[in-house]
Amino acid sequence: MGRHTNRDRSPFRGSQMEPSIRKEKRTERRNVLTYKKLRKMPLNLRKQAVREARNRNEPILGKKKKRKMNPRVVKTARRLRNDFDRAEHKAMLASTSEELRRILQDVETLSDIPHDITNTELRGEIAIAEGRATTIYVQRDGLSTLTVVLHQHEPTIAQLKRAIALISRAQHKRSQRERCEERLRRRGIADDSDERRQPVAVASSTGELVHSAQRNGHDHRAFVSWRFLWRCFGLLNVDTNQPIDDQRCSGRATLKELGIENAATLKFVHRVKYFGRQRQS
Repeated sequence: MGRHTNRDRSPFRGSQMEPSIRKEKRTERRNVLTYKKLRKMPLNLRKQAVREARNRNEPILGKKKKRKMNPRVVKTARRLRNDFDRAEHKAMLASTSEELRRILQDVETLSDIPHDITNTELRGEIAIAEGRATTIYVQRDGLSTLTVVLHQHEPTIAQLKRAIALISRAQHKRSQRERCEERLRRRGIADDSDERRQPVAVASSTGELVHSAQRNGHDHRAFVSWRFLWRCFGLLNVDTNQPIDDQRCSGRATLKELGIENAATLKFVHRVKYFGRQRQS
């Protein structure tokens, strides 16, 4: 009897919560958002939970895991030296380009040659002067016709495709640079300013090198490789209205063997229309 009385009078007896209160507390702890719970969530649910907590002005409990600092952000002596060398190299390229442009403009015979002419274009100009060049015109949907000059004596289809990729990218880069210079000219920036000397960034290959990127009034630039473009597009001989099999002899077939003569006009077409769907290698 006395033992039961002592247990009822125990000070720990009153501190125990009722089952309903304990259940409510457990539910509250379960609904509280913590960083530990966030780490277990997938990315989409994690962003949604953080967004909802921010809208309710609720804090996220727990200890936030510190992000690891990107080692590239830390400026070491070696990185500072490399940045300086890179800046010096860019400045040297810009000054060389300006000097070459001035030299070409002063010489009347070379005034029509761009200062950033590629090796393929330069060899084509030399072949034209020597009278042994092969000129091919490539039509592009919504873009200007591409003039490709081949310097080889018997150019192959692989060499033509390589020249198309190089010349189209060079012309695209020049158009971007002219657009940038026109924009800077409208803003009233001087020619010798640092902003004008910055090089123009251009993608290695985009879909707009083959056809126009304008769709419904907007630019849709797909950054893809030329290998992907040649899988999707082929060449059509406009004079004979026949598609060109560029896979013949693994690309070693000459243009004459494929029926492409000098000053011929080709056109980019969808490959699946003429050759059907093929398994990608």
